[in-house]
Amino acid sequence: MSSARIAIVALVLPLSMAACSKSDDASKPSSVPPLGPNAAPAPVAPAAPPAAPAAAPAAPAAAAAPAAGGGTITGKIEMSKAIAKMKPKGTLFLTARRISDNPNVRGSLVAVKKFPATTFPLEFSMSAADMPFQGGAFDGELTLTARIDQDGDPLSREKGDVHGTLPKVQVGSKDVRLTIDQVQKEAESLTGPGGPGAAPGPMGGSKLPPGHP
Repeated sequence: MSSARIAIVALVLPLSMAACSKSDDASKPSSVPPLGPNAAPAPVAPAAPPAAPAAAPAAPAAAAAPAAGGGTITGKIEMSKAIAKMKPKGTLFLTARRISDNPNVRGSLVAVKKFPATTFPLEFSMSAADMPFQGGAFDGELTLTARIDQDGDPLSREKGDVHGTLPKVQVGSKDVRLTIDQVQKEAESLTGPGGPGAAPGPMGGSKLPPGHP
């Protein structure tokens, strides 16, 4: 063998051996360094946060508060046979007043309602909606008066006006029967400055003859 051929073999042989060594190393699994007693544990991925709870169903809307003033009085306004024979004409006023401690003084006005005096018995319903002044409540015991006024003026009482009264009616009562069975004996005004029949104000009391509605 020539010296040149020997030199080429000497260069190729080491390179071939190195390539074989790399191939064998690549086929082996990579080694994991052993964990010592004080070695830190491998990091653990944080757990996913729990799903947010489903939103609670919306609370139902609160019921509307009842209108101020409370209950209702319902019933019928009737007419006695004697009054019916008179065939009274005019405007029917239904009033509710506080009960006065003095029988000669009208209690303060709570509610008032106006009807045509055409057909009897006449059904009615009275509540806080009929209060001309909103300074109080429609509650407790009240005096109910129905009066057929000939001139249509609630501040006057004409001779011949007919009326009826229930001295005590509890708010909330149903099927009330109010009978018109009396006749106004003399004319009376409620607009005077004082004296019998005078009214100092729409809510104030006024002096009245005994038995006046």
